[in-house]
Amino acid sequence: MTAIFREWLAERLLGTKYATIGLDDEDVDRVAKQIGVDPDLLLEVRACARIERHSLGLKSAAGPKERLLAVRQRVAQINIFMPPPVHEAWKSECDFRGVDSTLLIRSMLHEYLLGGREPPPLVAWAWKGQVYRMGDRAKRMLHVERTAVPHGARRALSRRAERSGVPKIAIIRALMVEALDGDHRGVALVESSMMFDDETRYFQPPPLLP
Repeated sequence: MTAIFREWLAERLLGTKYATIGLDDEDVDRVAKQIGVDPDLLLEVRACARIERHSLGLKSAAGPKERLLAVRQRVAQINIFMPPPVHEAWKSECDFRGVDSTLLIRSMLHEYLLGGREPPPLVAWAWKGQVYRMGDRAKRMLHVERTAVPHGARRALSRRAERSGVPKIAIIRALMVEALDGDHRGVALVESSMMFDDETRYFQPPPLLP
């Protein structure tokens, strides 16, 4: 599944009952198979739906039409699931810098999208010589960071990831690990309103040769 198609499918799932219906953790695999999607994708969509409901002050799930309208009117949410040791280190790094996690991730993404440098992507979390595999789904939900970017910026990120042949989360992981190693100290902090909703305003690498 390509990064762009995965993103498109996630947006469609956000408008369905499967994003909000009550499901036990063990039911996720069954429902994902039933509707023909990857269980991890369904899990991420459900996490995003909970985040959106919380940010909108909704105590109960809104209807699909209302939720779709809310998503379109707001910036896109990006969820980053992390292994506990890396998550704890990330929170400590943000405290040390005196900056909110959401703001730091967004700012690094903005800087990355403006330039042509490609950090070595991380298909799995790897830090200080340790490669981490994500735990079971219930525990994974306890260690998630998120940020919000304009839809155009997310499309630009998806295109860069597609060109590199990796999911966009592999690029985000790489940037966050670089920050944990002391890089990006001088990154300019940006709010989502300071980013571009027109993806063509970001750096566009030349097309790959056939």
